[in-house]
Amino acid sequence: MPTARPLWLILAISLCGAFSGASAAGTPQVGDVDGPAAGDAAAARVKAGARTRTTSKADESAASPDDDDNDNDDDGGSAPGAPPDSWPTTYLDLETGWSSTPGNTIGLGRNNLRFLTGEKSRGFYMSAPLTIELSDRLSVFAGLDGSGSQTPGDKWSKFTPASWSVGGSAEIIGQSGFMPGVTLSASVSRPFEPIALGVFSTTWTGGVDLDYAFDADQTRGLTAGVSYSRTQVSSSFARVGAQLGGYIGGYWSPSNLVNLSAQVGVQYFGGAEAASLLRLKPVTTPYVLVELEHVDDDDNRVFAMNLGLGWSPKPVVQFTISTPLYLAR
Repeated sequence: MPTARPLWLILAISLCGAFSGASAAGTPQVGDVDGPAAGDAAAARVKAGARTRTTSKADESAASPDDDDNDNDDDGGSAPGAPPDSWPTTYLDLETGWSSTPGNTIGLGRNNLRFLTGEKSRGFYMSAPLTIELSDRLSVFAGLDGSGSQTPGDKWSKFTPASWSVGGSAEIIGQSGFMPGVTLSASVSRPFEPIALGVFSTTWTGGVDLDYAFDADQTRGLTAGVSYSRTQVSSSFARVGAQLGGYIGGYWSPSNLVNLSAQVGVQYFGGAEAASLLRLKPVTTPYVLVELEHVDDDDNRVFAMNLGLGWSPKPVVQFTISTPLYLAR
């Protein structure tokens, strides 16, 4: 790899790396890109609003009119200063991913690999947001992510923290009849270091996901969703276009402990430019994502792995392993 680059190219590459939808990619040429941007298949995967099986409660037996044994019981209330009956489910949503990207492309997606080269590259990333499920319908998270990469003939770059993010999701409408469940999600992220010369970027993301189950236990169903991301740059010399995504999919639970799901979708990147020296054309990238998930008896995730394939037009491959570390459940 060259030991020095022109300043404008360093600024442009740093700009693309700061975009929350950018991942391992190739060096673009001024005014054009050699091939469409490479799609990160995990971009359309929205974990917030994950399905929770519906379990019906048994009918409560009627209390005896004269139950003298319970006359001194607390009327359902807790004593002052008593700890709560239970804490909300809390865990580190630890994800580790690996990707392979062809040269001269720009990868787009939720997981940032941030290193751009003109050759085929491999990358890895880790993210560990602390997630709290306040209820079956509401969850929040805050955490960090980091990444590293390698090009043929070079050593792996040093793994470094990249950015922080905060967000959450809420199921605002439950499934009723032919009406699917509707979940809203939102997040904001920002890199730890300026992209160049003290310039920072902030990325805002929002999404809507639909879930329609065919049975009460939610063992089979269909999903669909759209997402929108906008990156704000604290300088007038650079601009990053919006990123839109959409997908349709389905899921099936062959047993109480195993869930299978698949998605087919597209991502659109609105292009970018830096001081009229770099212009990235808008691109649309299709992708496919499949996931295998192992859960416990309470439907909490124990282990999951997913494989994503995108086309740019050469294939982009991403493999991710999820191993939540539960602090309370």
